[in-house]
Amino acid sequence: MRIQNIQHKSAIYFRAANSRPAAAKKVNPMKDGLTTAGAWFGFGVALDLVSRKLQFSKSPMKNSLAVNGLIGSGAGIVTGIMCMRKKSAE
Repeated sequence: MRIQNIQHKSAIYFRAANSRPAAAKKVNPMKDGLTTAGAWFGFGVALDLVSRKLQFSKSPMKNSLAVNGLIGSGAGIVTGIMCMRKKSAE
């Protein structure tokens, strides 16, 4: 009795009707690293310039806490509003 090798090469992919397959993104670590470093450098310089213009106190530590507190509060408020809008849309 001879046994034949049967190979069935068929791929079945399941996905939601409204989803699209993600495009393959080529990752370039050097470009991503330089972009991130440049963005953080620019943010740091801009924050330094803003903190020099807005002086809440004579102490640099208190001034830094005040500026970072304002930025953190603003980010928290924006995130909260976006979350509330997303929940109300569902």
